[in-house]
Amino acid sequence: MWRKALRVLFWIAVACGVIAGIVALFFTTWTVPGDDPQLAVSIEPALSPGDFVLVTRGTGASDGALVRCADPDAPGRYVIGRVIAHGGDNVEFNAGTLLVNDQVPASPVACEPRDAHLRNPATQEDVDLNCYLEELAGTTHPVLRNAGGKTLDRDLKTTVEPGKVYLVSDDRALHLDSRDFGPIAPATCQRIAFRFWGLAGWSDAKKRLTVLW
Repeated sequence: MWRKALRVLFWIAVACGVIAGIVALFFTTWTVPGDDPQLAVSIEPALSPGDFVLVTRGTGASDGALVRCADPDAPGRYVIGRVIAHGGDNVEFNAGTLLVNDQVPASPVACEPRDAHLRNPATQEDVDLNCYLEELAGTTHPVLRNAGGKTLDRDLKTTVEPGKVYLVSDDRALHLDSRDFGPIAPATCQRIAFRFWGLAGWSDAKKRLTVLW
């Protein structure tokens, strides 16, 4: 009996080792930093500072992907955003509404909970936000917008330069994205695929074992 049990444990260990090897070959782990207040609010609600995540080793950026890319303004650091457009695409923000090639990504339903409140790092004032599930390039992800459709941002219209991608923060109001630092070279970007746990560890069910792919 004990030999059979040892044999089962052996094959379980082998299987776990194979899986771990495959994961290590294609992915790396990373903890989302919390030392930049603007980055911290811009990545909500999909990510939060302190999240322990799985990131692809390969580079590239497909539409709808949540990625970390080399910060163009701070060597050794990263920016995080959602890829919404590639070279030649037209991007527009009109009264806070995003349009890609004159199309507004569908937002059919509100998140649960719908209301969110974050502090603007620039003014230290609380901002009321609404959360919606947005559909983009076959992905569905939550985004935050100013409550009541209000926005302090100026309207923007641009064409993404060839060989670059345009990133937009999931927090469309308190953003840190290509509206601030311009388009990004996709070769500097890696896809954020999975969250193991958040800053609260296993106590927050909504921030553990989450597929972000």
